[in-house]
Amino acid sequence: MFEMWKDTIVTKISIALYVHPGSGRIAHNDRPFHGFVLNCEKGIKDYCFSDGRVMRTEGWDLFYLPKGSSYYVKTYSSDGCYAINFNTENDIECEPFVLKFRNNENLLKAFKSAEKEWRTQSEFMQIAARKAVYDIIFQIHNEYQKTYLPDAQLKQIAPAIEKISSEFNENDISVADLAALCGISEAYFRRIFTAKFGVSPKEYIISKRIGYAKQLLEIGDLTVNETAVLCGYTEISHFSREFTKRVGVPPSEYKKDLL
Repeated sequence: MFEMWKDTIVTKISIALYVHPGSGRIAHNDRPFHGFVLNCEKGIKDYCFSDGRVMRTEGWDLFYLPKGSSYYVKTYSSDGCYAINFNTENDIECEPFVLKFRNNENLLKAFKSAEKEWRTQSEFMQIAARKAVYDIIFQIHNEYQKTYLPDAQLKQIAPAIEKISSEFNENDISVADLAALCGISEAYFRRIFTAKFGVSPKEYIISKRIGYAKQLLEIGDLTVNETAVLCGYTEISHFSREFTKRVGVPPSEYKKDLL
């Protein structure tokens, strides 16, 4: 889930604020910014997205609201929250998520610092808020890494991890085959894999392919078509779509920018 955040470049903060209980918009359509929100102690809300998913947030939960998402909010217990809205240089394709931290002291400190600078209109408010976003991303990474996955479950998916590592650029690799290789159901395999890596098996494979593609393009000796084939794509249009979605520019432009 969080692999795409490690190269995030925050370009502009829209706002960093404390939202008082009972205030704030109920409905949002096509959010213009990414948003990190930290609930205060007694807040319980459901974020009901246009695609039908519902994300429950409770006291001291941190959650992410994607840029471009549409949703409305059901409030069950009103309390304040801290929020930072921002834009990034790279297009982040991440689903909404919610995390409960074991210790939220540093997280709260980051939000409060950004909110204070913004409220007082400090000349460094953009810098302070961007720093807070990076702090939050770093803390999200650390918290997620603490997710415990029993050794027995790791052993179950070990054959799939090994196969992906050595054959991620093979076109015929499939989640069904990976699950069968591990001797477990596809649904159970997806659940264990996602708990370990934070993204679905399919997204994990794509991220490895695109990472490899970037390396090949940076070397400069291969055409985009040749790069696509070496990364496991039989159709250049498919490769271009996947690359553009995750990198922000088409592979041809990425290659041109390196020249």
